Amino acid sequence: MSRREFTKQVKRDAFVRANGFCEAQNCGCKLFRGNIFYDHIIPDGLGGEPTLENCQVLCKSCHNVKTRKTDVPRIAKAKRVRDLDIGIRKPSRFPGARNSKFKKKISGEVLLR
Repeated sequence: MSRREFTKQVKRDAFVRANGFCEAQNCGCKLFRGNIFYDHIIPDGLGGEPTLENCQVLCKSCHNVKTRKTDVPRIAKAKRVRDLDIGIRKPSRFPGARNSKFKKKISGEVLLR
């Protein structure tokens, strides 16, 4: 599944709405060419649509903070939960685990199952 980008019209409308300033809660710095990022409020990986209501205009530093500290961990957790729901598990690296081809006896002896 590929990332859905905002259309040019959505970006124009979002920039006009922002009035040339970062829309992050505590920032409000002036935006200039090369420092403008159009960000999904609800990440695309979590079902966010590429609409004006889901678009915010951020400066580079605010975009990096939001992406690294919020979006990436939330998307990773959603993937882990989805995998768990459909029965996909990471194989254990320990001998004697239930999904291992080895069986470890109480005496410490390791055998093939």
